[in-house]
Amino acid sequence: MRRVVGMYAARTFGVLTLALAAAAPLAAQAGAAPAQVKIGVFNADRILQESKAGQQAFAQLNQLSNQRLQELQAQQAQLNTLRQQASTAQPGSAEALRLQRQFEDKTLQVQRLQEDIQSEIQQRQNQLTGQITQQVSAIIDEIGEEQGFTLIINMIQS
Repeated sequence: MRRVVGMYAARTFGVLTLALAAAAPLAAQAGAAPAQVKIGVFNADRILQESKAGQQAFAQLNQLSNQRLQELQAQQAQLNTLRQQASTAQPGSAEALRLQRQFEDKTLQVQRLQEDIQSEIQQRQNQLTGQITQQVSAIIDEIGEEQGFTLIINMIQS
């Protein structure tokens, strides 16, 4: 854990060093005294987790996930029923072959449903968090301008 934190601290220090190095020549070019560099850091994940909008988004995602999980479980139950019926049928009989084909078809349906659910939840998460991220970004930009920040860093992305 300490090593990981150290790695992030080193990376953040490198970014800050680059930002400071970039700010000094700009001030010198303008012929002004060296500008004061003001750096802000925020944690986007924490904002998502602790904000009312973020909590509502995660509640919606959980609700969607639970609904889709129930659908998947129902399909899985049908698959299990087919498996059981196929295992009790006379081996090599027409009934056993029919049940085996149904089982294979149902297996593919369940796999596709799982993929569709994952994709749907990911898209919905991106949509919900994207809206919040845009709002947060606008607020951070406004605060940055009002308070004269030279650089504002998202702690997670840095």
